[in-house]
Parts: sequence; C-alpha cells; structure tokens
Amino acid sequence: MTLVFDNLRKQYGNNVAIDAVSTRFEPGLIHGIIGPNGAGKSTLINMTAGSYTVSAGSISLDDRKLSGLKKYQIANAGIARTYQNIRLFDQMTVLENLEVCFYPQEVGQTWKEVIWPPFAKKREARRQDACMELLSFFNLQGYAHAYAGSLPYGRQRMLEIARALVTNPKVLLLDEPAAGLNHHETAELTAKLSELKSQNRVMIIVEHDMDLVMALCDRIVVMHHGKLLFQGTPGEVQASSDVQLAYLGTANDIDDIKAAAQDRRAQLGIRTRQRS
Repeated sequence: MTLVFDNLRKQYGNNVAIDAVSTRFEPGLIHGIIGPNGAGKSTLINMTAGSYTVSAGSISLDDRKLSGLKKYQIANAGIARTYQNIRLFDQMTVLENLEVCFYPQEVGQTWKEVIWPPFAKKREARRQDACMELLSFFNLQGYAHAYAGSLPYGRQRMLEIARALVTNPKVLLLDEPAAGLNHHETAELTAKLSELKSQNRVMIIVEHDMDLVMALCDRIVVMHHGKLLFQGTPGEVQASSDVQLAYLGTANDIDDIKAAAQDRRAQLGIRTRQRS
C-alpha cells in the first residue's frame, strides 16, 4: 500500500506550480510535507485528492493510477482528506457529519431501510456506534448532538479529522491541521495523530508548525518553488544546508532584510529601541 508520485507536474498556463516531483509515501509512517509559502505543498494534496488535475506524470496507489479519475472515484479508492479551511456541515449535528460519510457505501441498500424498519434500525445503530467510537477517540462524544458550527474552533478541527476517518481510508491527507490552534490544542492534536499511525494507512501532513512536524513525522519531504528540494528523517532535514538556505536564506540575505527593515522604520519615523 504505497502512494507514488511519478514525475508529477502541475502547470497553469506558463506558471509551473509543481515540477517533476517523484517520491513515495509508505504505510506505517507519518510523512510531512513542508516548505515556504508557495512551495506547492497544498497543490500536491489537491492533486492527490482529485481537486486539481495532473498536468503530467502520475499518482498511483497500490499500482492503481489515481490521476485522471474523478474525485469520488479517488475517494472510493481509499483517499480521504481535510482542508486548510474547515469544511464541516455547520447546520448538521456532529454525529450527522460523520454518519453522512456512510452514504456512498450504503446508498444501494436504501430501499431496504424504507420497506423493512428492523433492517433500517439495525443499520442506523451500526452507523452510530462506529461514529461514536471515533468521536470518543477525539473526545467529542459530549458534542454528538450539537450543531457542528457551534463547536469551538479546536473541536471543529478534530471533528474534520474524525470525519475523514469514517471510511477507514488507506491514505489520510491532512492539510495544515494545526492552523489556528493554541499551544494546548496543538499538543492534543499531535498526540492524537501519533495514535493514528498504522501499518494499514499512509498518513501525509502538510503543516507550517515545525515543532509539530519534527515531533510527529517519520519522514519529511521539503518543497521549494514547486520542486522536491530534500527528503529524509527530521534529523536529516534539520541538518540539510539546502533546507536551511531555502528557509532562512544566506547570511547576506538576512543582513539585507534587517537593513530594509531599519530603512522602513526610519521612513516611518519609528525609533529603534536600544538595549541597555
């Protein structure tokens, strides 16, 4: 169960967002994708989930080509995701937000639920039991009958991840799951994601919180200007001079930034505070 990017490319007119990216994501590991803003991280997630088409190259899972399939076909193949901006059904309850994910696999049995009430009751109980188990894992069981839109922001983040897990996906794509969370919520999220690591699942996290990435991920892919800059363990990434350069620039770059900031303060009449 390996997710493979083979010479992947995404192009908008003359703008190349992803250029010749080839890498593999293995099950049983938590993979991180990092890079400066505009590096192409979310574009990779969107292409994998079918939200963006692939301009060239391919994406495959278990030797099955995913690129070119419709979004629902990709989802049915075992791909689930969350979004940078939370996309819950705000006017549905927390429990209903999870139950709705059973529709694709149960739609063919709807007629049985209509004409045979005992069957409908049994199916509903099974769905709710499975959903409540997930809600309990994320400490959301107390919110089961509350509207999703009424939850605190941090709980909504957890709910979106829980919803992505309803179908027991082969690949879980998390696009900036810690965005907007406070320190306590981020620590809770990190612990929960660590528990989700499984030999039967590929986990990929796009994230700007480097403390979370370094603490959680087993392997990290570093993107820069749409290209794969480096990949390795957290320790290898931290030690890479290429990664340091992409994130921090050269010593001259840093001096130029400081000089520009001082010039801007002078233009605005802002006095620099002197340290004693």
